[in-house]
Amino acid sequence: MTGARTLREALRHGGDALPAALREADDGLLLSALDEGLPAERATRVVVELVRRAPERGPEPAAAVCEKVLVAQLYLDPPPRAPGGTAGAAGDVDRRLRVRNALMLYEGLVRPYAQRGAVPELMACVLPGLWTAGDGAGREVVRRIAGTRQPTGFGEKGWKALFGGVAEECREHEEAAARAARHEVRRHWWRRGTDDGGRIDLQPGQLWVSALLGLIAVALVLIVVIAAG
Repeated sequence: MTGARTLREALRHGGDALPAALREADDGLLLSALDEGLPAERATRVVVELVRRAPERGPEPAAAVCEKVLVAQLYLDPPPRAPGGTAGAAGDVDRRLRVRNALMLYEGLVRPYAQRGAVPELMACVLPGLWTAGDGAGREVVRRIAGTRQPTGFGEKGWKALFGGVAEECREHEEAAARAARHEVRRHWWRRGTDDGGRIDLQPGQLWVSALLGLIAVALVLIVVIAAG
């Protein structure tokens, strides 16, 4: 508790005490600090420290840290906003920092262990969630990881899950577009009928037929009248 409190206070106030507090905190304390939802600028200090000590970890601690970072979806979620919190330019800066932090965590803590332990299974859960995250930050992270010349580390399970999610998203968009098109057609015909007031417009050929039928009817009436006279 003392170490957690010391780290929390150092992150809140900054200053000369922060580097020492970061060095003295173990991985669990650093990850717990990120779990609390730090502003992106403070989270960067924790991320840098976690990545800096990566070569010092043995296989088991490295795997544990990697899995924790994946379960937390690279800590991309923004911290809870206070009333009148970050917006506009400040919100854009916060988002860019969160994306950068996520990429540092992935490059330094996840990619080197992508084929080990539970990581392939976790990728199948994490990637679709990142792709559909609310503010698009996760989608940007996925694009930037895939845009490098290095192997992504997503693995077959991760790629299948991601592709399946994207395919489902496309299917939903197509169905929504088809529903909108059908609604527009129905609305068009309804408006056309309303504008016409229910009147039936006859074409030129139909007019001639109607006139001929009228003449025949008049002739029949005349015949009946003459015969009766």
